[in-house]
Amino acid sequence: MLEPWNDKSILPPPINTSPSQISFSIKELKSCCNTIIRVLSKQSPLHKESAIFSRFLYKFDKKFRNDIGYRNFKKVNTALRKYLSLTLAKDVQNFIDTLPANNEIEPYLPTRQMLEYIMTRLMSFSKLMYRITVCSKHAAIFYLNRIKLGESHWMCLMPYALLCRIWSMVLVLLQHSCNWYNQLYPFLLHFPNKGLNFLPKDYELPKDLEEWIDLKNLNQVGRLQWSQKVNVNVESIMVEDEDGDLNENILKYVNNINKESENYDDEPEIQMLLPKQEVKFEDVSKINYDEGVPISRENFTKMNLPQIVTNAPIVKVEDKHSIENVMDKDLLAKFIEDEDEFRNTSHTASLTNHLSFMQWQALKMALLKLSSQTKTTKLDRKIKKIWQEKCLDYL
Repeated sequence: MLEPWNDKSILPPPINTSPSQISFSIKELKSCCNTIIRVLSKQSPLHKESAIFSRFLYKFDKKFRNDIGYRNFKKVNTALRKYLSLTLAKDVQNFIDTLPANNEIEPYLPTRQMLEYIMTRLMSFSKLMYRITVCSKHAAIFYLNRIKLGESHWMCLMPYALLCRIWSMVLVLLQHSCNWYNQLYPFLLHFPNKGLNFLPKDYELPKDLEEWIDLKNLNQVGRLQWSQKVNVNVESIMVEDEDGDLNENILKYVNNINKESENYDDEPEIQMLLPKQEVKFEDVSKINYDEGVPISRENFTKMNLPQIVTNAPIVKVEDKHSIENVMDKDLLAKFIEDEDEFRNTSHTASLTNHLSFMQWQALKMALLKLSSQTKTTKLDRKIKKIWQEKCLDYL
């Protein structure tokens, strides 16, 4: 069975009031509830960051779908969506409306079950904030590692900055929720218990939300447990002798490590012996070589040798790569293909080196749209106009 704070389908208790004597400050209770509503109503920056979060998920889903940092990134987005569906401010406002005024002669107080429902909603709210802080910290570690390695760093800077902003805002809300809960808990005993119990049997609300959620060890929870971490027993080393000197104990520890390494070095090395084979060498001086017949230069010139014909180098004439030479659809398609190849190879003949990737794609799509049109009237003018707006104006 789910606990009340973790049950999304839990229904609020019925609104009920009963006459009772007030033994606490209604003004203090109302100010605490109004603080909750005032803080939650000013979270538009967090809502904007949540909207940006969903855009990043759509953009990076294919490239980083198998990345561990991206999986934690998706967990943060899931927790943010649950936070947006939480109606904590509305529930607190309904509770304030049932509280009596300060000068009433016969005050009617709401039931204890109504306040218990508000406190369980605060527990759900704090758990969501806790989940967001831990997952955002895990995701930020992986994105920061990508930035340090230089791997897709231009695509990791923006998610890393977004995670940092959300982590800072959510951490403040987590601290606020613990303070609100601790302020409301003392009022719980002053409300009358009327009707059916809201909480399950043998279930008690925690007295201190910070201890229940373990807020002090939040930084330790966010750390990753590395399997390569080596633990050194420092207590066995740091033992003082009679003179209060630690140097001898440390030196003994170092000597033990050196002895262990020497034992590994003393192990006999295994050598692979190859089978011996007899190699026969021949005497080079006994081999007869054909030394040839000497020919004079005069006889060499009289010999009829075929003449060597050398062809002149062929000079390939290339058309100049320019937008001025584009007059029809075929030339336009060839120009786009050549320009794309020049950009990929960083050739000096490229005319759009000053444009970014997205700017070149916008120019390319506009030119391809022209080539797909059936009407070819005034095509050169349209091409020059698009070239001026999307290329030359960025110089």
